[in-house]
Amino acid sequence: MLIVLSFDMKKGCYHVIGILWLTSLFACSKTGLDEIFIKPGQVYDLTVEGGINTFSTNQYIRLTKPALASATEPTPISKASIVVNDGRSDIVFKETSPGLYAAITKADPNYNEAYTLTIKYNNTVYTAVDTLRQVVNIVDDFLPLSTKSPTDSTVAVTIPKHTFGYLNANKWFITYKEAKPGPVPAPVLPLWNPSKFDQSTYYSYTHLLGSPNSLYPLNNLKRDFTINQRDFVIIYKMSLSDAYAKYLYAVFMETDWSGLFSGVPVNAKGNISGNAQGYFYTIDVVQSIYKAKELL
Repeated sequence: MLIVLSFDMKKGCYHVIGILWLTSLFACSKTGLDEIFIKPGQVYDLTVEGGINTFSTNQYIRLTKPALASATEPTPISKASIVVNDGRSDIVFKETSPGLYAAITKADPNYNEAYTLTIKYNNTVYTAVDTLRQVVNIVDDFLPLSTKSPTDSTVAVTIPKHTFGYLNANKWFITYKEAKPGPVPAPVLPLWNPSKFDQSTYYSYTHLLGSPNSLYPLNNLKRDFTINQRDFVIIYKMSLSDAYAKYLYAVFMETDWSGLFSGVPVNAKGNISGNAQGYFYTIDVVQSIYKAKELL
């Protein structure tokens, strides 16, 4: 809508002389916009999450059918066959709940060797390969966090989601005591669990490459919290293969680091063959437990 005004020099005032309604030649109805933004560019057969870890002998992989609209949830995929070969023997996964498959491995990781995933579902075979790289032990001087002591009894901690310029690309899982909802809050210390796929809040990443662009809103991607100096902080450090590190970097380019002048979003291709998305990983994991005052 455009309002046209006229100024009367003698009376020193404005007069409304017309109201124009403007319509664009390219205007779309709401229905048309919904179709443009909600309809996926590609419909995948399945999504793969999880893989092999060395911290536990319990291994988990989740299969889902991607949701086709923002208001729906991914659908668990059941009755699939999942086998991982570690270069020496087959690891057979069994479905323990809808879409969740589990296996038990021996505590003898095959470092620097390829692990091959084979999924058979709906008369189609999907494969993936990742290499198990040994993680470098946690070094106190190179933790991806910063601390200060606002009082004699507390520690304020800042954990950036992304830290650049490290010698190795790694995934980190850093947890601390937090209040549990309820009438009488009880301290809870979350632990990393490979069977849980909803713990993304506690992950952070160190990258070999530098920051993609100084204009990207990285400053807000961090966690700030204050805890007692006697409280514990648990840090898990996870190795990433070169391929997995590049995949994560590509994903963050389209999500966390997407800015005003970014290109058109594209699908970050994982290591799953065929019409599937996701990444089958093999990660080496180490853990360190600190009292908060030890991080100062």
